[in-house]
Amino acid sequence: MRTRKRRIWATRWSITGIASMLLVWLLQPLSMLTAHTQIVQLPRIAVVDFQNKSGYGGGSIARAATDAVAGEFQKTGRYEVLARGEIEQQLKDLDLSPPLSKTGYLRLGRALQLESIVAGDVEAVTFVGSPKQVQVTLTVKVIDIASGEPVNGAVATGFSNPRPGYSGDDDTLVLEAIRNAAFEAVRTIQNYTIPEATVLTTRAGKEVLLNRGIRGGLKPGMEMIVIRRGEEVGRVRITEVSDSDAVGVIIESLKGIQSEDKARAVFEVPSVKVKAGKVVKEEPRTRAERNKALRALGPLLILGLIVFGVARGSSGGNTPVQDVIAEASTDGNFDPIIRISWKTTLFAKSNRDQIQWQIYRSDFIDLDDNGNMMPVGVVPGNQHSFIDTTVPRVVSYASLPREGSEDLSLETIDNPPAPGIAPGRSYTYQLALVYRETRDVTGGGGGGGGGGGTQVVFLMSDRVRSGQATAIAPVQLLTPVQRSEDVDPKEVIFSWLATEGANAYRIEVSTDPTFRDRNRTFVSTEILSTAAAGSPVSTERINIETGLLTRLGLVGRRVTLYWRVGARNLNDNPGPVPGPSGLRYVWSRPFEFTTQELPPPP
Repeated sequence: MRTRKRRIWATRWSITGIASMLLVWLLQPLSMLTAHTQIVQLPRIAVVDFQNKSGYGGGSIARAATDAVAGEFQKTGRYEVLARGEIEQQLKDLDLSPPLSKTGYLRLGRALQLESIVAGDVEAVTFVGSPKQVQVTLTVKVIDIASGEPVNGAVATGFSNPRPGYSGDDDTLVLEAIRNAAFEAVRTIQNYTIPEATVLTTRAGKEVLLNRGIRGGLKPGMEMIVIRRGEEVGRVRITEVSDSDAVGVIIESLKGIQSEDKARAVFEVPSVKVKAGKVVKEEPRTRAERNKALRALGPLLILGLIVFGVARGSSGGNTPVQDVIAEASTDGNFDPIIRISWKTTLFAKSNRDQIQWQIYRSDFIDLDDNGNMMPVGVVPGNQHSFIDTTVPRVVSYASLPREGSEDLSLETIDNPPAPGIAPGRSYTYQLALVYRETRDVTGGGGGGGGGGGTQVVFLMSDRVRSGQATAIAPVQLLTPVQRSEDVDPKEVIFSWLATEGANAYRIEVSTDPTFRDRNRTFVSTEILSTAAAGSPVSTERINIETGLLTRLGLVGRRVTLYWRVGARNLNDNPGPVPGPSGLRYVWSRPFEFTTQELPPPP
């Protein structure tokens, strides 16, 4: 057939040769114009407002970092960088505000028809050296709008130029350091090649074969988003790699993975910590390194944020809950806990045969023989909350194949048990429902006879994810010390020890030891701090007399006041369990102090 086709075209060419050549010559300018048009169509990106985690300068520093990074992307000539006004208007139209969730990135990206969204944080602003220099560290993430996940990024530090004898404004040095950090971050992003591959085939619905290997940047343990026509359809984790191809296990299948689907690596942005005034960048560890740490430390898991898509996809179309809410808090002994709660959908409400809810956590990533992720906890089907604690637990859970099973067998996690949470670590959770379904079975048979019956099948629902929650131990209060007396209420300095995982604090002072009476409670503004765990954090002098005692008519009197400090991680969504005022913090044990009593007027 192929030979015949060539003969046909050869005959036509001999008849119309001159006319065709003339037509090509006439259309050449138009084709060149079209090609030129295609070349100058640059990918559209939006740089959304950065978050300032440094504790220095507030929103103006975040805005300066945003504009500096946007400017550096513009200078490359490789992108169409949207104007700030257009981005802000679209955010307003969508009722969104930074920092955006995964869903927020997807909504903004699709509304603006973007290729990528750039977001980031000002991690630290520090003053170093002599002559004085400013050091600014930025984290920059490039978010893929097909999945809402980072596919590129950088942590970069910039310094202001040394100026011997400089006595000017510190902000000038800070802005210069921000511009240098932005330049370095964008340069790093430009030099990184995002590992991509094409799915050649799938194996039994559990594995994929990809057309790229070591030479394409793939490596064992790497997680990849699978995309079809600009939409995420699943995820895989690379297990075997050769020079030219790779094998990956399917850890999530949203719409079924097929041949010719595109796979793109998830980028793990390094974390940044400030220790003893120094900025320390911690590179993400490979899965093998994490497993080694797990074996060495047993139930005490020191695993940071990882992209949470680590198990095979469940059967489609059966989402059991609307939202999964993970909120940090403490128990009656002030030990860290995370409360997971959910509201069921019509699917779950209409299914009365709810057997078991399974709760999965982002650091516990082992799979069982059915390819299911192993849960850290289970609750009965009629219960809609779960408390995750620091204590390891034995878990008995139903493990089902993808297509379901007529038999319900239980697996037990007891050697070692499912680990508890670690204070200072951030987690995300997933939730799935094991339920029983009765199906009508159409009978068959010869001789004009027939019959039917029912079949009972146990199935696993789709999994639904939570936002981030950080296990936070309550801060240790320092001053005013417990039961201090004769404290001047006009100039109280509060101090405490920073707790791991928190970067925002708030003080409450009240005449009510329970802090429930909000009319008798003073609430400070939020205090941002990147101080290392165990380092002291203190406020400026706070006037409790004008802030609280005056409106209570207690000025000049000896009053017993109770104070506490709340801590939270700004990246948590929605944040810790809210208190009586609706503020989301993990609160310390309260201290009390007594104010000075003024002498009677003469």
